[in-house]
Amino acid sequence: MSMSDSKDKPSENDGQNSKCGVFDADRVMRELGQAGRFHLRVYVLVALAAVQVGLLHTTYIFLAADIPYRCVVPECEAANSTEYNPLWLESALPESTRDRRCFSKTPLDAEYCAPGNFSDELRPCDRWLYASKDTIVAEFNLACQDWKRTLVGTIHNIGMLVSLPILGYISDRWGRKRALILSCTLVGAIGSLKAFSFSYEMYVIVEFLETVAGASAFPAAYILTIELLGQDKRVLTTAFLGIMLVIGGLSFALLAKTFPYWRTFILVVYPPSLLFLSYIYFLPESIRWLLSKGHKEEALVIIEKAAKMNNVTLSDDTIRQLTTVDEKVKIDDKKDQEEEGLWLQVLRSPIIVTRLAICSWWWITCTFVFYGLAINSVSLAGDKYTNYMLVVSVEVIAVVTNALVLDRIGRKRTLLIAFVVCGISCTAIAFVPKNMSWLATLLYLVGKIAITQAFSGIYMYTSELFPTHARHSMLGFCSMVGRIGSIVAPQMPLLAIYIEWLPSVLFGATALLAGGLMLTTPETLNTRLPDTIREAELIASQPQSTKRDEAKGQTNTTDAQVTSRF
Repeated sequence: MSMSDSKDKPSENDGQNSKCGVFDADRVMRELGQAGRFHLRVYVLVALAAVQVGLLHTTYIFLAADIPYRCVVPECEAANSTEYNPLWLESALPESTRDRRCFSKTPLDAEYCAPGNFSDELRPCDRWLYASKDTIVAEFNLACQDWKRTLVGTIHNIGMLVSLPILGYISDRWGRKRALILSCTLVGAIGSLKAFSFSYEMYVIVEFLETVAGASAFPAAYILTIELLGQDKRVLTTAFLGIMLVIGGLSFALLAKTFPYWRTFILVVYPPSLLFLSYIYFLPESIRWLLSKGHKEEALVIIEKAAKMNNVTLSDDTIRQLTTVDEKVKIDDKKDQEEEGLWLQVLRSPIIVTRLAICSWWWITCTFVFYGLAINSVSLAGDKYTNYMLVVSVEVIAVVTNALVLDRIGRKRTLLIAFVVCGISCTAIAFVPKNMSWLATLLYLVGKIAITQAFSGIYMYTSELFPTHARHSMLGFCSMVGRIGSIVAPQMPLLAIYIEWLPSVLFGATALLAGGLMLTTPETLNTRLPDTIREAELIASQPQSTKRDEAKGQTNTTDAQVTSRF
């Protein structure tokens, strides 16, 4: 198949770029196509990584879930008793729901335990009987210590906060492929150690280390995929990976129901992650990243292999640029990169700094509401596994909706509507009468759909607002700050014990504020991924059809220090 079609012929801008020493990565992507054998192989490999993320990123929801337990009444039963509901139990426990798990009444006759034979005086419990041993609550005797149980989720998300800038730097400095393999493999190796925890303290330490190692798998997979495709396929990429996350989440719930004991579950789901080491041989590096870093030789090997697999022929001009070395440009690149670091470049751009702050709040909102609703799903009426699968399944609606509207009405309008709908739905839950639980559940699901739609769109929108050489670092920074939301989210069930309606109102208020901030940023529909900070700034001021082309033509010596050049 020849690349002689007019749409793939060198444009006037391409000629200008060649003269300036700037290589247009989008041109290579167009010539390679977007649905060949090479691309399909990458999609499958990245899909498996996304499924793993959906499977492992919220295991604490079940592994550290609350379970029924009650006080052991020493006068009425032996310490090793296994009878959970004896006839005298209701008389021995307080009427208050909050007190009945941590206090008991004293028998009037120490040798006769029967209904009605207990005083009204309460005493704190020192031993408990658990309805099951499935979670760490029973294993590490966490009865009446809800803060320790919810702390697991908070520790998990603190690990994400630590991980994202580290793996983001690794991705931008040493490649998307290395970051993805490192994250996917280490999460399996370290996470497996949780099954051998002999104390609560060891468990939370391993939980933290596991998250530090594995939190960046999805950002690396996402960025690697969108950098392989043209602008018209970004929405489909987001939808594709979103569905893979849903499949992972459903697998998580099914496996948790099949292997309810937490140690068994860990040993079943974590060790297979070590197979991601094979990606060293099967997964190619991001061509766009290689070109942006000046690794022309490595890029050429992958491009030639991709062209052969896709049965396409590269244009002569592309081959010439890939095989011609401009030593002066390479020297200037090295000098410029030494003189000015990434964050210094960012801080010199008020537009990028403002954009970074706004994106960070969107991420705080998405993680806070998304994980807050997911965690609270197991508290809804009915089987907790079924509830979790239902909440995860409705995410498909959000993913499909995004695929249909993001390229039609734009990123800003789609995300604005999603945030507002989520905010209204979550706030309304607080005003639903208790005898209308079906309405509360409906609003809950609508809110979950809307925040999933926003979360899915924010990944793409954030990636489109920042330049290639800093894309993962900027995305990682926003996601890192966003972990403030997911750190707080696991504490919402604890807050609901004291003020039942407050969590849903907090979810709604943060979502509405995020929607308001959406009005302050540029639309990225029909724009190509910016390679430099200058190009990223121009998104806010130029017509969509000319933003990237004008930036390419205006690139001068100062801008060139952050451009893909040879």
